[in-house]
Amino acid sequence: MFNNILIIGCGLIGSSILKASIQKKISKNFFVFEKSKKYKSIIKKFNKKIKFLTRLDKNLNKIDLVILSTPMSEYPKFFSSLNKNLNHNSIITDVGSTKKNLISLKKKNYQKILIG
Repeated sequence: MFNNILIIGCGLIGSSILKASIQKKISKNFFVFEKSKKYKSIIKKFNKKIKFLTRLDKNLNKIDLVILSTPMSEYPKFFSSLNKNLNHNSIITDVGSTKKNLISLKKKNYQKILIG
């Protein structure tokens, strides 16, 4: 069980993960970083306790698990903020079909990030 989970990108896959995670009660708190108004309105119907982040900044220091659910080409946009603001025990995973790009991105620039 986690205390705080962050899902970045809540389209079809991200919102399905969020919904199942809420139903299975795998975390006390759920955070979402999503830009689409359409998906935000859908997500709000899942659970009123979901917290929406507008920036990936200092609020990330208590996040235990980050799930990237965006196109893999967008990962570099998020890694800098995640690397600066996550604590050393946070785990990052993604829904991409391969971990090769995620691991090579981490090796090049972000030693602090733990890939799950």
